[in-house]
Amino acid sequence: MFDFDTSVNRRGTWCTQWDYVGDRFGADDLLPFTISDMDFATAPCVIQALQNRLNHGVFGYSRWQHGEFLGAIRHWYQQRFNCEINTNWAAYGHSVIYMVSQLIRIWSKPGENIVVHTPAYDGFYKVIHGNKRRLLPCSLEKQGNNWVCDMNQLETLLSQPETKR
Repeated sequence: MFDFDTSVNRRGTWCTQWDYVGDRFGADDLLPFTISDMDFATAPCVIQALQNRLNHGVFGYSRWQHGEFLGAIRHWYQQRFNCEINTNWAAYGHSVIYMVSQLIRIWSKPGENIVVHTPAYDGFYKVIHGNKRRLLPCSLEKQGNNWVCDMNQLETLLSQPETKR
């Protein structure tokens, strides 16, 4: 069992989520619900796996594209989504925003539209604008306990000539 009830104070630890709210949004007293960081301790099994690696004592470059790692990805998709994947499809990226930025550059041209379901992580908006693309928000609507997409709005946004994919 993991302890998801005990909060860890991350202020003063160079934490992007808590220590840099003012840099990102212009006010220090905001609640930062925009970043996928956690305020509880890392699971003991993860700490143990890291400790085992630390005990090895050598921290050279490691390859990611090996059977053990790719098998873990395959297993996760199978367990989580009941989906078989071809691990040859896996590509390494050192951050989500870097990969999103690269895909925007590959799949679109400056001035073209990028459709994003909103609300979304503010980093997505910044990377779209930083790549000189136009953000077309497709607002999700709260209906009971679910968020739903207005499919007519989505179709309208996707059918615009400047929205290529």
